[in-house]
Amino acid sequence: MASKYNLKDILEDLHSDCKSTLKLTSLDDRSSDIEYYLCDDEKLNIFDFDEIKEKIDKDSKSPDAIYIRDKNFYIIEFKNQDPCDINSKDLKEKFTFAINFFKNTIMNIKDYKFIICLVYKNQGQHKNTQRYKQGIGKRACCTLDDTNKNEYNSFYNYIITKIISRN
Repeated sequence: MASKYNLKDILEDLHSDCKSTLKLTSLDDRSSDIEYYLCDDEKLNIFDFDEIKEKIDKDSKSPDAIYIRDKNFYIIEFKNQDPCDINSKDLKEKFTFAINFFKNTIMNIKDYKFIICLVYKNQGQHKNTQRYKQGIGKRACCTLDDTNKNEYNSFYNYIITKIISRN
């Protein structure tokens, strides 16, 4: 029997129909002509956060995926964009939705670690983008660190930003 205190069990009970793979949730579906995946992993099982959000509140914005390993919850957002083109307000709305979702879903929230994983497109190798990449590394992509401290009351334990190189 699932535990009402175990977040993984709760998600399994309430949203087992929202399971997917990392590859499928990384699909950039902005263009109907081309299927472009930011990740190739078809073996890693995750919860499709967009599908969960659709069941709860169709008007909100959510991150793309939830990956669970032990008591670590990875909230994953894929962006097929250069970091300088990512809409910071949009990201903040998505991660705010995630916070509210988790706080409303489980009572013992402090027993878990929540980690933002922002995966974005490689921006190339010319000097301007390299200079920008060095600058963005210092300010933790889209000021998520500052937002986490000031607006989210340090809800997220870690923020990971990762560049992907796909052709």
